[in-house]
Formats: sequence, C-alpha cells, structure tokens
Amino acid sequence: MPLMNQMMGKIRTMQKPDTRHHLPFTAPLIVAACLLAGCYELTRFKQERYECAFNQQGLVEIDFREFEVGGETTVIFRDETVMMPIIQASDESFSLAGDGLIIRVDRSSGTVRITRGTRYRNVKCVKSKFKI
Repeated sequence: MPLMNQMMGKIRTMQKPDTRHHLPFTAPLIVAACLLAGCYELTRFKQERYECAFNQQGLVEIDFREFEVGGETTVIFRDETVMMPIIQASDESFSLAGDGLIIRVDRSSGTVRITRGTRYRNVKCVKSKFKI
C-alpha cells in the first residue's frame, strides 16, 4: 500500500491551461476578423466590360467604371470612341443615351440593344468583371 501511495503522488494529472495568458492576443484577433468579414464591399476599383463580336453597328466594346445614373461610360465603335451618360442603372440592366443613339445592356445575358432612330439591333457581347 505505501508503494501505491508513492506512485499516486507521482502521477501527473492534466492541468487546465491558463487562458488569461492568451486573452490579450486572442481578443484583437477576433475583433479584426469580424471587421474584415464585414468589408466585402470595400473596393477601390470596379469595372464591367462588354466585348462584342463583329456586328453591323460597329460596336466593339462598352466599358463601365461608373455604375450610377449620370456617370460616364466609354463606348468603343470601330471608327470612334464615345463617352455616353448612364440614364438608367439597376442590377439587371444599364441604359445609355446620346447623339440619337440609345444603348441598353442586359447585365445577366450580355446582350446589348443599339437603337438609332426607329431601328434597333441586338448584339451578343461577352461580359467580364474586374474588382480590386
């Protein structure tokens, strides 16, 4: 029995870790993670580009860097580059207008409708998005 008591005295047990030691490092880390998780829309630059295949209207590309009504958008044709104001903007589409030309862009399909006077053409374009 005395041998058992000696062995029992030497048996080591698991001790609870001292959490107070880790608290000064863990708390700021958790706060920083929560703040960064809420910054999904924190971007410096956004661009949405529609590159079009050969078409009768001569439309090559539409480059959106502004997404609000009143913003300017670059529209590139084969023979000229035009800055057009955005007259309507939503998650589904954009509308641009200027100099007898109306351009409607379907943001989900990439289809662009070009209207000059009473004639219109649908042009299939490829959409690419870029964000920093």
